Amino acid sequence: MALVGLVDDMVKGDTTAHEQARDAILEELGSEALVDAAAVFGNFEMMNRVAEGTGITLPPQVLEREAEMMKTLGLEDTLKSQHL
Repeated sequence: MALVGLVDDMVKGDTTAHEQARDAILEELGSEALVDAAAVFGNFEMMNRVAEGTGITLPPQVLEREAEMMKTLGLEDTLKSQHL
């Protein structure tokens, strides 16, 4: 559960909660798990930026299916860049 909390807080940009989630992972799973989680999150973030920077677009059916979740996560700019 600590990993889910960390990802949620990183996506939301909540630095206070992020620190608490980080501490929970350290306590429950150890420092290696924290490093692994941060690396996975960072890789996904990097791949998204590469895709956006090269102009790769999501298929319309994916955008329509995921539009509500993207709005919840504050990703309206992505929807706008895809002309939705």
